[in-house]
Amino acid sequence: MNITVTDAAKEYFNQIDPVEAIRIVARDTFECSTMIEFYLKRDSYNPEEDKQEQIAGQTFVYNKKASDEIGSQIKIDYKSTQGLKMMNQNQTLAYGLTLK
Repeated sequence: MNITVTDAAKEYFNQIDPVEAIRIVARDTFECSTMIEFYLKRDSYNPEEDKQEQIAGQTFVYNKKASDEIGSQIKIDYKSTQGLKMMNQNQTLAYGLTLK
């Protein structure tokens, strides 16, 4: 998966307490209105299950489920009025996020 992080999101990540990795999550909710939940959280790299990418000194990790659900690319952006935003090539996956 190709991960793009905007300058605004990089600045946001640089202002938080250091984390080992930021995990890109796609999780089944089993609810009819939001079958998949997308979010970002503080985590660590699990070499048995994860892929990782370094962007501007920050490690991003994701597993097969995230890759399958998101597709070949994801863009992470930040707006002070909207929080973090995750988009793939087809749609906005989540917005109004904070790093969990």
